[in-house]
Amino acid sequence: MPNEPAERASDSLTPIASEGPTVDFVIPVHNEATELAAHVSELRRYLDTDFPFDYVITIADNASTDDTYAIATTLATTPNVRVLHVDEKGRGRALKAAWLTSTSPVVAYMDVDLSTDLDAILPLVAPLISGHSDIAIGSRLAAGSSVARAPKREFISRSYNLILRTMFATQIRDAQCGFKAIRRDVAVALLPNIEDNDWFFDTELLLVAERNGLRIHQVPVDWIDDPDSRVDVKQTAIADLRGAVRVAKTFARGAGRIDLADVERAQLTDDFGRRLVSFAAIGAMSTAVSLALVLMLHNRLGIIAANGIAVSATFVFNTFANARYTFGTRRGTWKPALYAYVAALTLTSAALAVVSALHVGFSLQLATLITMWAVSTAVRFSLIQHRSRRVITEGRS
Repeated sequence: MPNEPAERASDSLTPIASEGPTVDFVIPVHNEATELAAHVSELRRYLDTDFPFDYVITIADNASTDDTYAIATTLATTPNVRVLHVDEKGRGRALKAAWLTSTSPVVAYMDVDLSTDLDAILPLVAPLISGHSDIAIGSRLAAGSSVARAPKREFISRSYNLILRTMFATQIRDAQCGFKAIRRDVAVALLPNIEDNDWFFDTELLLVAERNGLRIHQVPVDWIDDPDSRVDVKQTAIADLRGAVRVAKTFARGAGRIDLADVERAQLTDDFGRRLVSFAAIGAMSTAVSLALVLMLHNRLGIIAANGIAVSATFVFNTFANARYTFGTRRGTWKPALYAYVAALTLTSAALAVVSALHVGFSLQLATLITMWAVSTAVRFSLIQHRSRRVITEGRS
C-alpha cells in the first residue's frame, strides 16, 4: 500500500467509512525508542512472509518523551506502516485513537515487545475476517497455552482473572493479555462506552462486550515475559481492581447496554435445551446439600427452621452457578432468583406448617418438602428464563 504520512489524533475522532487493508495491527508505545525499530521490522517480515491478508501496522505513540515518535515517523516511510501521535499517555487512549481512525474492517493490537508468538496472529484474526466472531483475544491461561514468566506476575495474573470470573461470571480466561483483535464496526459501537483510557481498558472492553452478547473468541498463545517491562505491576493491579468495582456497580444499576443495531452479525439464539440440563444439574446438587442440612438439623431445630437454613444456605451458590454456567451472565438472573427464593421459603414454610399441624410423620414432612422444592425450582427456572430471553430481545432492539 502507499506510504501514509504521520497523523495526529484529535480530541474528537470520527470513524472513517472507507475500507483499507484487511487488518490494522496497532502497536501502542510510550518511550520505546530502544526496541521499536527492531520489533516493527520483525513484525513486518513475518506478515510479509506468513500472513495471507493485506495489512497495515499502526504505531500509536502516546506522549513519548524520548525519540520514539521520531523513529516511528521514519518507520512510516516504509511500506505498510503508519504512525499516529496521541498527546496524552494511556494505552487505552492510544488504542481508541488508532482503532477509530483506521480504515480496516479488522483492527488488532499487540505489545511492542512481541511477547506473544507471532504464529498466533492468523488464529486471532481469522474468526473476525470470516465474520464468525466479534472480538478475539490471546489467552495465556487457556488450555494449550505455553507461558514463561516470573512467579509474581503469574500469581497476580491468575488472581486477577479469578476475581473477574467471581465478580462477573465471565467466561474470559485472560483479560489483560496484550494481544487482541476486534471487528471495526463492533469497535465503533463499543469504544464510546469504555471509560478507562489506561491498562483497565482491555478488561472493560471485554466485560461490556460480553454483557451485550458479543461473541469472544479465545486463542491459546505461546508467551514469553519481557524482563525489561516497565509496567508497575502493583499499581496496575490496584487500578484494575478499582475499575472492576466501577464496572460492577454500573452493571448492578442495569446500565452497560449498547446499541448494536449497526453491527451486522448473526442473532443470538435461546439455547433452551442446554440451559434446562445445566439448571437441572445445579438444582440436583443444591437439593442434595439442602436435604443433608435438613436431615442434620430437623431434630434440634424443627423441620421449618431446618428448611429455612437449608434453602438460604444454597441460594447464593445456586444463583451464582446458574448465572455463570446456565445463562452465561449475571444480568437478569439475580432479581428473579431472589423473588423465587423468597417465594420458595414462604411456600415451603407454609406447607410444612400445615403438615406439622396434622401431626404427620417425618417421612411425609420430608416428601412435602421435596415436592415444594421441585415446584419452586421449576418456577425459578421459568422466571429466569423469561427474564434472560427478554434481556436478549432488548439488547437487539
